[in-house]
Amino acid sequence: MLLAAAREQFARHGFHGAATAAIARDAGCSEAVLYRHFASKRDLLLATLEREIGGRIDEGRAIAPTPGAAMPDALPGVLRERLDDPDMWITVRLILLSIAMTDDPEVGEIMRGWFGRVRAPLAAALEAGQAAGTVRDDVDAETLTWLWHGLMLAGAVRDAIARDGAARASLDAAEVLAGLLRPPG
Repeated sequence: MLLAAAREQFARHGFHGAATAAIARDAGCSEAVLYRHFASKRDLLLATLEREIGGRIDEGRAIAPTPGAAMPDALPGVLRERLDDPDMWITVRLILLSIAMTDDPEVGEIMRGWFGRVRAPLAAALEAGQAAGTVRDDVDAETLTWLWHGLMLAGAVRDAIARDGAARASLDAAEVLAGLLRPPG
């Protein structure tokens, strides 16, 4: 309950704006109970981020298509699914919050690890597509992964900020990227 309350408070108010008293109240406990579970507000944030980002990775709700999906044709569908996810705006706000805190050595190290975990399945899928001849092989898979990661994040950030549906225009960019990834001929 503490992590669920912290997720909402950190996403809505940021690290400095989220009050531990409000998190404890929303979780139905006292601040003393909160601090028995977490040594600091920062530790609570890190646990919240691990649950949010790690959960998305573990549940296959990050940036990679499902294993075995046809590459690169599956990519636009992944973006569509993420933009249709009603909780994605919370995830994106938490990601942005954590990126803003990467000057903290521990937060920075953890974020670099998550970004690697998020990109690894996509890089593997792109490499498999290159080996199968469905993805052009003249561009490094890691570069392609960063391009896709950036497009996904840009569309999701636009949606999280405005919440007006305009991020759906990024689906056109996803179609263009998928087309560029197909081998010529």
